[in-house]
Amino acid sequence: MLEFKQYQLGHQPKNLVIFLHGYNGTLEDHQYAVDWLKKYLENTILITPQAPEICDKNPHKKQWFGMLKYDPENKRRNKETSIRDIFSIYDAAATEIDSCADIINDFVSTQQKKYNIDDAHTFIIGFSQGAMLALYTSLTRPAPLGGVFVLSGLVAAEAALSQKIASHPPIYMFHGTEDLKVQYKTLIHSVKCLQKLHVPIKYTVYQDLAHQISEEEIKAVAEIINLFKTE
Repeated sequence: MLEFKQYQLGHQPKNLVIFLHGYNGTLEDHQYAVDWLKKYLENTILITPQAPEICDKNPHKKQWFGMLKYDPENKRRNKETSIRDIFSIYDAAATEIDSCADIINDFVSTQQKKYNIDDAHTFIIGFSQGAMLALYTSLTRPAPLGGVFVLSGLVAAEAALSQKIASHPPIYMFHGTEDLKVQYKTLIHSVKCLQKLHVPIKYTVYQDLAHQISEEEIKAVAEIINLFKTE
């Protein structure tokens, strides 16, 4: 069972929002983004699970899936590494990503049942590795979610995903031009991959933003989610 924090925003929550943090991080590291979500979201149950594994890079941090075994030299963060090679590194982690997506989907279903909220009013926000997992999780879920927000992420395990895709929720990607950890140059490849899978995709580019979450991004995410009304 995943450890998590939860927040009720408003008196009559109509939406469920799950926020997945990044690799080599903890909930505390991302509390600033959670505080922004609490500031801008309306009538929402906000849940922030913590990754279950000790990070292979830092024993004091967490990860959703390991990376050192697939990329011991951090080639994915090297400017000289080709886009094809970057995606190949994440493709190698497909089995772990798939298993982790099953855990997240079970977690989401449990929270939906608890709060009586359906897929159409459920949203996943992910940052970095959490964004990659948010994508894979949502697209392999039988029913489409209300929306998926990919902050500084990419389409990981592309080949496996193309075989297991089960729904086509709207995807919103946000990426900063100065991101060198999940390199900005991967954005258009991810967009084209999702288009090939017939997934509705919109993306927003932030000039001079490095590998971090900005308040501007969170405000944009919240505005989209707040438009959804209970039928």
